[in-house]
Order: sequence, then C-alpha cells, then structure tokens
Amino acid sequence: VDPKGYLTSLSNTKIASAAEVGDVNKARLLLKSVRDTNPKHGPGWIAAARVEEAAGKTAHARKLIMEGCEICPDNEDVWLEAARLHPQDQAKTILAAAARRMPTSVQVYLRAADLESHDFAKKAVLRKALEANPNSVTLWKAAIDLEDADDAKILLSVAVEKVPHSVEMWLSLARLET
Repeated sequence: VDPKGYLTSLSNTKIASAAEVGDVNKARLLLKSVRDTNPKHGPGWIAAARVEEAAGKTAHARKLIMEGCEICPDNEDVWLEAARLHPQDQAKTILAAAARRMPTSVQVYLRAADLESHDFAKKAVLRKALEANPNSVTLWKAAIDLEDADDAKILLSVAVEKVPHSVEMWLSLARLET
C-alpha cells in the first residue's frame, strides 16, 4: 500500500454527513411518490435521476431516466436528460430513438448534431432534421453555419423559400450575394 497515494485518495473521498444522507433519502421518497402518483410527469423523472446522479449512483440515474423515456415517450426534456446522463455513443442511440418518436423536436436534433464529432455527420443530422422541420429557423441557422460560402448561399436560398418571414435569413442571403 502506498501511504501517500492512500492518504491522497482519502482526501478526495467525500464523506456524507447523516443530514445529507437523510436529505437524499427524503428526496428519493418524495420523488418516488411524484412518479407513482403522476407517472407521465417528465420533470419528476428528471429530478429523480438528478438526485441519484448527485448521490453518486449514476447507473441508477440512467436506469431511472430510461424508464422515464418509456413512460413519457413524448417528453423532449426526459430524452435530452437521458442523453446527458449516458456516454456519447449511447446518447446518440437515445437521441436517434427520440427523433423517431418526436420528429418535430428541434432540440433533440440540435443535441444529436452536437454529439457528432465530424462536420459531415453534423450536416447529415441537420439535413434529416430539416426534412422533418423545414420551417425551423434555428435548424436552418445551424445547418448554414457548417457550410462554406457557396454552399451557405445555396442553403440560404432554400431557407428563405421555406421560411420567408425570417428577416435574418433574407439579410444573410443578401450579404452573401453581394
């Protein structure tokens, strides 16, 4: 046993007081009651998962939030929280399921694009999102930001057709054309 390493690891260990343990247990009990009485309430699932995460029980938090995804399949925030709690490869799978379930959720697609490490993959996600949400200014902006000037001009010309009320899109297109 390395005495210095052991002492260092002990100083990094968080010791929960009896009051903190009691608070966590009370929160768990309260949130279980919330989930049992109103299982379709997404924030209850999110709060329960966050309590478990704060208590250091990440695996249990992941299990809880995935249960929340099954019970509240149309709640965007529950899906986004599930993606946040999982590693990147699993988060991509979770967001793909969320996008199939809620194809008009702009935030799910934006988060999925953020998880991609290559621009071509981000572009693919955003193009898929634009197929389902052609009137989303936010998605158009995100897609255009990834393009070079020539491709941005092409995308902007399509964007102003799909979202003609967006003054910002028109101004950006005018700037690129001059």
